[in-house]
Amino acid sequence: MGARNRYPGIRAFEPTETNLFFGRSDDSRELFTQVKAQPLVVLFAKSGIGKSSLLNAGLRPRLEDDFFLPIKIRLQEKSILPIDHVKKELQAFLKQDRLQQFTGQGAEEAPLWEFLRACDFGTQVIEEGEEPMQTIPTLIFDQFEEFFDHDVENRASLVEGLADLLSDRLPKRIHKELRAIKFKDRTDEIMDWYSPIKLKIVLAIRSDRLSFLDDLAQEIPIILRSRYHLKPFQEYQAREAIVEPAKLEGAGFLTPPFSYDEPTLDGILDYLSNKDGEIEAFQMQLVCQYVEREVYKRNQGS
Repeated sequence: MGARNRYPGIRAFEPTETNLFFGRSDDSRELFTQVKAQPLVVLFAKSGIGKSSLLNAGLRPRLEDDFFLPIKIRLQEKSILPIDHVKKELQAFLKQDRLQQFTGQGAEEAPLWEFLRACDFGTQVIEEGEEPMQTIPTLIFDQFEEFFDHDVENRASLVEGLADLLSDRLPKRIHKELRAIKFKDRTDEIMDWYSPIKLKIVLAIRSDRLSFLDDLAQEIPIILRSRYHLKPFQEYQAREAIVEPAKLEGAGFLTPPFSYDEPTLDGILDYLSNKDGEIEAFQMQLVCQYVEREVYKRNQGS
């Protein structure tokens, strides 16, 4: 009771299950490299391929180990404005007094650029004695196709906010405010406020909805510039994702470690492979979870 499964089945891997996440090391590394290099990355794949799992258990730990702060955002609740979904996830980092000082606005009214500028994401020290580095927030919009289920007029504020954050220059209103401040009055605190925000954005979306991003290209020209296509498992990846979790030692699992004999493993891979030799993660996880339960039943009966 309460024991951990080695295979999640129909749900996505959680961030706490990195040790169970096999077969996607190349994808994790390549996506992370792309996110480091680009302000905005679009991750796309067919439904059931494993986008959420890659974000949670592949990308997230790499970000956390390299001075990035992943902040996962879902826009599924249509009764809440998309921009308010974002603010809700950022609320824990917001410094209300700083927002009030520079904008005279509350959290609900503030545009997204100002809201983020008023957030404190902390610092991290690389080596003792060195200056701490600012942690870079990484906004990860999982299942971004949900954004397009909102009414068009309700999407506008988030699109405008993302466009401000991803621009190469300060938003016009912010630049205008800065120009109105005399040079002699520009303190370090003021100049910190009127400086570009360092952040990363990841949009994960189903392949069949990828074309919807074209609707945002006028406001966010770079939205389709950097894309990562997550494809189904190849056989060698699926083999690793099946075999390795079963080997893991340690208390708390539903079963003790077990292994697959080669004829059984070959049969599973052959059954799951499509005509191109590809294997979908969703189907594979269901089969593996069934095997895990059968092992558990046999152990209970022995």
